[in-house]
Amino acid sequence: MNCPKCGTKIKKGMEHCPRCGLGTLVTDDQKTTEIVPLRMLILRAFLVFLGLLVTICVITFIGVRIHFNNENKRIEKKYDNHVIEETVYDNGMIGHAISFFAEDGDTIYIEELRQSFMVVGNVARVEFPDYVWFDIDPSNIESANIKLSPILIRENGEKIKLPAFSMNIAVPEAPVKVNSPAQAYNTVVTSIVGIDVDVVYGSQVIINGEDVSDRVDRSGKLNLNLNVYPIGENNISIIVRTDQHKEARRDLVFYRNKMEIELELDPSVGTSSQLAYMTVSGKTEPGAWIEVDTSHDTSSVKIDQQTGEFSFRARFSTFGDNLVRLRATKEGKPDSEISFYVSYLPAKAEYSRNAWAMDYQQLRLIYEQWRGRVFLCKGRIVDMYYEGDTQYSVMNVGKNEEQLIILENQSDVGSLNVGANYEVYADVAGRLFYKSGYCPHLIARYANIVVN
Repeated sequence: MNCPKCGTKIKKGMEHCPRCGLGTLVTDDQKTTEIVPLRMLILRAFLVFLGLLVTICVITFIGVRIHFNNENKRIEKKYDNHVIEETVYDNGMIGHAISFFAEDGDTIYIEELRQSFMVVGNVARVEFPDYVWFDIDPSNIESANIKLSPILIRENGEKIKLPAFSMNIAVPEAPVKVNSPAQAYNTVVTSIVGIDVDVVYGSQVIINGEDVSDRVDRSGKLNLNLNVYPIGENNISIIVRTDQHKEARRDLVFYRNKMEIELELDPSVGTSSQLAYMTVSGKTEPGAWIEVDTSHDTSSVKIDQQTGEFSFRARFSTFGDNLVRLRATKEGKPDSEISFYVSYLPAKAEYSRNAWAMDYQQLRLIYEQWRGRVFLCKGRIVDMYYEGDTQYSVMNVGKNEEQLIILENQSDVGSLNVGANYEVYADVAGRLFYKSGYCPHLIARYANIVVN
């Protein structure tokens, strides 16, 4: 047969033309069924190779994606264990703290804060005040939804992107703490009262419409004396404005009796005493007389009829609060009355001088007769509970058997820790019910921890 392209004779069994290279497929009966050029064969082979290469790349890509997805899930499971809590700074500002758990030497970088935090003791603690997320005046905003994107930087420099998370942060209120008076509603017997307030230095403070910001010292403390009039309730409003906080307001009420006869105490008259007596002085109307209705030295009452100035020596018979009550009398007018409490607590040396050793059995029986008697209480604190703001500690004063007393903690020790041993000087106040029975109740005035 001849080549269909160049006409060259092709011998039986040849698959290509020896002249032009044209490929031919020859059957056994020497009939040509298909003619395929060599270049086409090469192209087909290349396309097969290219398809195989693409298939391998796709399979490899899918495998890598699966591996990294599994690795990311493993990392999320290992490091997505942060703990969020609210915190309060020393100046009263509200903030949040986030604890991340990792290996010592690693670092947590928070992209939104542009800050890094070292991991110490397997914990990196990230703290920030809430106001950092708000503008100068956020008065028309309730809250902000923030997103944090933490990155773990390993000690060897490797960076691992941790799962991002969101937080809803409320606009913080301008920090303000009224240290004195302790309550919002107060009954007073003097024409001048003092207030003690803590704010953030640089805040604007307005009291009853008057700007007193210049009276705030660099520590943020404001001490002011205010006039209180005998008109009943004297209302005091305190407004504090701090940048990036919403406005805060505190309201105080000082109640001073309406009086037909002028009567007031000197501001120097205190409400506590280490002595069993205290001089009380003040002023009333000229021509009025002073009557003292509570314990006092009769011969100590003095009054100047011309100026109305008076004084007397009050006596205190019990530890803790003692009532002092006095009246101004004048013909033709109803009496004016002042009453207040003075907390009497001797110094530790004097208070403990006559302390009795613990007699538990007798104390349980005759606690009423022994009310106010001082005892030295030694033992371990086995329980502690609160009723309102009052802390009660349960002490076991027994040596061979359980003997429980309940101490109302009014000592300078902030809290009596459960499990610790103490020596406590306390006076009898009565008894209280605890679990299944009554226990002696004492007021703890002085306490020392005992180190075994």
